[in-house]
Amino acid sequence: MSTIVVDEARCPQNHPCPVVRYCPTGAIKQRSWNSAPEIDKENCKNCGLCVRICGYGAFTFADNGR
Repeated sequence: MSTIVVDEARCPQNHPCPVVRYCPTGAIKQRSWNSAPEIDKENCKNCGLCVRICGYGAFTFADNGR
């Protein structure tokens, strides 16, 4: 099964992440405007909306080995 992860190398981490407001379950949080967003795995439904919206390609699907 795949899960969504944030690739911090692709995230500029220099602005409020616009993807946060689009998550339908509120699973994406950003501690400060100059940090990468974090995904709450308990609330994330892996819908992929963040993957499609992020213009930097920082949100991706990753195989968790299951």
